[in-house]
Amino acid sequence: MKKGTVKRAVLSTILCNTLVWYDYILFGSLASTIGDLFFPQEDKYLSLMSSFSVFAVGFCMRPFGASIFGHIGDKYGRRTALVISIIAMSVPIGFMAVVPTYASVGVLAPILLVICRLVQGFSLGGEAGNATFLIEHSKANQAGLFGSFEVLSAVLGSVFALAVKMASFYFTGDEFKVWGWRIPFIVGFVIGIISIFIRVRAGESPAYTEHASKESGVVKSPVKHLFKYYRRPLILAICIDCIENCSFHIFMVFFISFVGNFSLSSAVNPQIGEFIEIVNVMISGVMTVGFGALSDVIGRKKVMGGASIALFFLAIPVFWLLSQESFWYVGLGYFLFAIPFAATLGPSSAAMSELFPTKVRYTGFGIARNISSALGGGMAPVLCTWLMQITGWKVAPGFCVMFWALIACIALSRITPKDIHRDWVKQ
Repeated sequence: MKKGTVKRAVLSTILCNTLVWYDYILFGSLASTIGDLFFPQEDKYLSLMSSFSVFAVGFCMRPFGASIFGHIGDKYGRRTALVISIIAMSVPIGFMAVVPTYASVGVLAPILLVICRLVQGFSLGGEAGNATFLIEHSKANQAGLFGSFEVLSAVLGSVFALAVKMASFYFTGDEFKVWGWRIPFIVGFVIGIISIFIRVRAGESPAYTEHASKESGVVKSPVKHLFKYYRRPLILAICIDCIENCSFHIFMVFFISFVGNFSLSSAVNPQIGEFIEIVNVMISGVMTVGFGALSDVIGRKKVMGGASIALFFLAIPVFWLLSQESFWYVGLGYFLFAIPFAATLGPSSAAMSELFPTKVRYTGFGIARNISSALGGGMAPVLCTWLMQITGWKVAPGFCVMFWALIACIALSRITPKDIHRDWVKQ
């Protein structure tokens, strides 16, 4: 395969996936502001839970989007599915820049917000195929490295979202809650237009091209074929990915609200908390690629298994550190979580892709990732807030991390060499 083809595939995937996660993390990081504007409540817990609930609604649509786009990706090509999904993703981003608030249209505002999130969640279900598209451009012994680029782009999107939000807050000041919060969504819409152009120019996956050229290559109904013949790898993929999704959304979304609402005094203001997060997200992004490459050498199970064990034992101490009114304690808590978080993230795309053959890889990966996103990711901020409310313990969210870490360890131990499929084109 020509190097230019691989470079275009990597570039288009990174840029488009950066947009996807820019938008999703932006909404989560603006949870407090959106809660005040669309769900005015006297109780900050209720307002925040309402905002996080809308965030979770989008994730509930992701498995449906994964099924539809998975069918398109496995039957008509990865590129076709990815072009349609990025278009569908860009429209709601632009709508968020103009959607009226509760003060303007009353109850219609949260209804419009929910509809917007449903469309975004559905289209994001198709974006999971980014990983298979990338990995099918890799050499067999570089799947972990290439897969980590897809995850790295999610980290880049998250950093960019936080940076744009902070810049908007800085330049608009007191007007941020009036109109300044819309600026990051305008930026996202512009990036969306650019991403559409780039993705249209990207080529098709070589593995899919070779597979589709065979007489019995493309199955009539990828979703039906998946559930009939590949239920075991589907369940394993969901279980090992839940800890990745849980840790991702707690690290990228919940930590900011936790630090800003429940643990900080004048010693550490929310903006400094966001700065701490950006620094640690950037560090974790670099480590993600390193752990992805490491998994190509020592194996996915060892890297992800070790990370899951570390998350199990570090979850409670990390939340204790984050609850302290100290810059250094909060920074240490972030860093201790960032290391195993990156280790679950880096190899995850390759580990899941290898559980499915080419004929159902896009569908299987997409459905598994999006079900795990709904179970372990989208519900995590809501569940963490609820656990704190009913227990009164600031460390209670750690139990959510511990649960999914245990599930991941069990699932990883059940994967055998017979479960691995590395049938993409050898280069």
